[in-house]
Amino acid sequence: MPGQPEISFVIPVYNKADILPHSLAALAAQRLEVAAEYIFVDDASQDGSADILQAGAGALPMATILRNDSNAGPSRRLNQGVAQARGRCLCLIDADELIAPDAAMTMLRLMQQHQADMVHGKVKHSDQAATDLQPPAIGAAPAFAVSDRPLATILNGRGFVRMAWLVETTLFRAAGGCDERLFIQDEALPLRLALKARRLIDLQASVTWAPRAASHLSADKRQQHHDRFFAYYNLLHDAEALVPQDRRRIATICASIIWKAARRSGLQINGVAALAVYLAGKSGLDIPPRHLDHAAAAFRGMPGIRRSLD
Repeated sequence: MPGQPEISFVIPVYNKADILPHSLAALAAQRLEVAAEYIFVDDASQDGSADILQAGAGALPMATILRNDSNAGPSRRLNQGVAQARGRCLCLIDADELIAPDAAMTMLRLMQQHQADMVHGKVKHSDQAATDLQPPAIGAAPAFAVSDRPLATILNGRGFVRMAWLVETTLFRAAGGCDERLFIQDEALPLRLALKARRLIDLQASVTWAPRAASHLSADKRQQHHDRFFAYYNLLHDAEALVPQDRRRIATICASIIWKAARRSGLQINGVAALAVYLAGKSGLDIPPRHLDHAAAAFRGMPGIRRSLD
């Protein structure tokens, strides 16, 4: 049996047959100096993605393909893949993006040099089709920032919702993994990780590249507003040790999402009142918990929303 890998790549897959050959090729081109395993979790794809994975996995060492008969969403499928992972670190990327050839090693070196337990890189959108896209190397001296307050950095930053992570496996498990109450993990996972993390590195370099015409579940604005709201709302209720500054920030973000959902997604709540509460929060006033609870009930009543536990 092969030795324990240092990095476990865990990648959920749903209907990505058109780009999978290219994302697999980019994974095979990784300039790794450590042992790695590759865990693909097919979420009941209908386009032959699982067969493409089976045919292409031979180019990758220690590759595992997990097939499922029902579509449960990336939150549950990421947890399913991590449950099988043996690596000390997890590299979490999307199946429809191409990883830069030195991405994993760059993130690993930064993690080791700065005693961090989570590293996030950037996703670069390209106008090129996957057939023409060749992600360039990050290089030896990328810009980055180190934070000893990971949750505050996530709450006050931008761009952390894309799947371009290297995290310690112990951190992922201590955080409880993805919130399976939500179909899409994009917003909730960084919050849950940051709540338990010691140190975050914000890598200002393109770790993965998204080719033209790549599709994303989060393009559905109604689903996006629903999952964004509950990512923060659930954190308020789940985390007992939030400092007051972070708690106020999270509540204000919730209020912003409520107002936007009332305007753009048909959330059944008074939009004028929602705007007033949001502006009050922006000015430093506390958001009334009853406002958030009322909105939570309205979000739960939205039709057509996918939930991982449905």
